[in-house]
Amino acid sequence: MVHVALAFILAITGTGKESSLNYEEAFAKAEKEKKPLMILVGARWCASCQVMKRDTLEPMKESGDLKDVVVALIDKDERPELAEQLMRGETLPQVVVYSQQAGNWKRFSLTGMQSRSRIAELLQRANAK
Repeated sequence: MVHVALAFILAITGTGKESSLNYEEAFAKAEKEKKPLMILVGARWCASCQVMKRDTLEPMKESGDLKDVVVALIDKDERPELAEQLMRGETLPQVVVYSQQAGNWKRFSLTGMQSRSRIAELLQRANAK
């Protein structure tokens, strides 16, 4: 039981690795570099969001799996209007990818907790021309 409680506390508090761009910076960088924009919409109170950030996205960043994509993290409670525009439904977390195709931004998304392989599949779909 102690392990479950500790895992939950760590999931809520995160690991302290907060070096992500805000949405506006990430969008500008994606547009300038012609890279897809990947957004994780979550919340501090959402254990699944924190676990996904820590156990899926951070390792993908460290391994270079996200080198060809610009990543932004959006807290639904801190940016409710933006989150509402990005999300489809209320379920958290949501991963939204925008990819520039033929001069337009095309939207791809996944809802709920996702594995590295599911994120990689989403990025492959977004990068397919």
